[in-house]
Amino acid sequence: MELLVTPGLPDDWDAVAGDGPAAGRGRWVRFGQSWYPGPYRTFALRDDDGACLVAMGGTVLPEPAAVPRRDAYHILTGRTAHLGLFADGDHPWPADLDPADVHPCLVLMYPNYATYQAGPGADDPEVLRRFVAKLVAWAKTEGIVSIALLYLTPRAQPLMDELAKAGFGVHRKGDRCDMAVTWTDFDGYLRALPKKYRDEAKREINRMNERGLVRAHRPMAADEPELLDLRCRLIEKYDGKVNRADQEAIFDGIREHVAPEDITVFTVSDGDKLLSFSLFIQDGPEWTVMLIGSDYREPDASYGYFSCMFYQPIELAPARGVELLAYGYGTLDAKRRRGCRLSPYYTADFRF
Repeated sequence: MELLVTPGLPDDWDAVAGDGPAAGRGRWVRFGQSWYPGPYRTFALRDDDGACLVAMGGTVLPEPAAVPRRDAYHILTGRTAHLGLFADGDHPWPADLDPADVHPCLVLMYPNYATYQAGPGADDPEVLRRFVAKLVAWAKTEGIVSIALLYLTPRAQPLMDELAKAGFGVHRKGDRCDMAVTWTDFDGYLRALPKKYRDEAKREINRMNERGLVRAHRPMAADEPELLDLRCRLIEKYDGKVNRADQEAIFDGIREHVAPEDITVFTVSDGDKLLSFSLFIQDGPEWTVMLIGSDYREPDASYGYFSCMFYQPIELAPARGVELLAYGYGTLDAKRRRGCRLSPYYTADFRF
C-alpha cells in the first residue's frame, strides 16, 4: 500500500466518492477549491495495483487562513466560538498559542464543511490504520508542524477511532443540521412539527400572506445582480465587510461546475422589490443550501429569509425527489425549530 498525494482530484475520484454525501463529490470539491489559500490535494492510500482504498482531501496552510470558519488555528484555539464552534469553551489548542508553533498545518476537509473518509476501505480498521500512519509519515517528511481534520461527521467515526489510537486529539466541536424529508405535502410537514413550532411556522406564513409577499422559485440566470446585492448585504450585516468580487466568483463557480437543472433559486419579493433568496443544489436525493441573501434594511426581509431557507424548499422537496435537506452548521436553534435534526461535528488534531 502506498499513500499518493496528488494536486486537485484524481481521475477516479467520482468512483472513490461513490454515493456518499454531496460534500465529498467531485463537482463540490472542484467548485470549492477556491476556499483554500493553498492548492487542494488528494491523499489516497492505494493498493499495489493502484486501486484506491481510502482517500481524503485538503491543503497545507503556511499560516492562519483569512476566513476563520475554514481555518484550523482559529477554530482549535476557540476564536470561532461565536460561530457555534467550540462554543462551550472547551477548545483543544491554547488561546494564546503562537501561530508559528502549528504552521505549516495540514488541514483535511471538504469545502462544504464536512469531513469523512471515502473509498471501499472507509470502514476497514486495518486500511484506516495504515492510512493514518502513512499520512503522519508524509507530513513529517514535508516539514508539516500540525495536522487538523475539521468538521468530521459521524460517518468518520471509524477513522476517528484510528486517529485517536495514533495519538490525535479527537474533540466534539459543535453540531450541524439536516432535515429528512418524511412528508408528501406541506401540511404533512407541518403536522410533523411539535405544536409550538407548528404554530410559529403558520404564524410566519400568515404574516407573509397578509403583507402580500410573493414567493417563487426558478432556475439560475446567466447574470444575477439582484441576488449578488442581497448576498453582499447579508454578509456585510454579519461580518461587517464583504468582498463583492469574491461573492461574484462564487456565482460564476456554480454556473461552471453545476448543471442548470440541479440549481433552484427561491425568492421572496414585495412587489417589484426582491427581499430574500436562497440557492439550493441537488445531488440525487440530497438538496444542499449553497447561498442565501437578504436585505435586512427592509422590515419584511426576515420573513423572506425563513421562507426561502425553509418553507419553500420544504414544500417543493417531495416533487423533486429530495430525501434530505442539508443545512450545515450555524443558526442551530432556528433550524431545529423548523424540523432539522442535529448531529455532532468533531475535530482531530496532531502536533509534531
